[in-house]
Amino acid sequence: MPESSLRREILDRIENDAFDYEKDSHGCSRCVFKALQDNLTLKGGPAALKASTPLAAGVAMQGEICGALLGGLLAIGIVTASEDFEDTDALTDSLAAGFRLVKKVEREFGTTNCIEIQTKKLGRSYRLTDPKEYEKFIRAKDYAECPKVVGKIARITAEFILDYQSKKTKR
Repeated sequence: MPESSLRREILDRIENDAFDYEKDSHGCSRCVFKALQDNLTLKGGPAALKASTPLAAGVAMQGEICGALLGGLLAIGIVTASEDFEDTDALTDSLAAGFRLVKKVEREFGTTNCIEIQTKKLGRSYRLTDPKEYEKFIRAKDYAECPKVVGKIARITAEFILDYQSKKTKR
């Protein structure tokens, strides 16, 4: 199915916003979440954006699962999960949606691990908990690759959310 020009415009804006947020302000998880929140009017408000912050750089700068992916997963949860804590069908649906997003990101980058993505994109990984290493990371000539990853994951997540919302309205 061809992508509509409006959909492509929204996806381009989300990808560009996430790229710019990461390049200018850093914090991959919050950059993905903010781009999605701004352009898809996700619920959760400022509290959800704040909650996404410590997930950056592979969970609190530990280099584990990609923070950009975690920001996307937070958005997926807001869109797919139920406010009814006892709704096990919604729990299952939300977990399945998250699983599918993880698999899409894994196919795109070959991994969901922050250190492995850094190594693939930047030629090495950085210990982001070390202030000197963090500064080297931000100043690396290839650092622009990180905002590209953030933008791409925001776009992948937005595609998923738009598809999910479209299917839900057709039911």
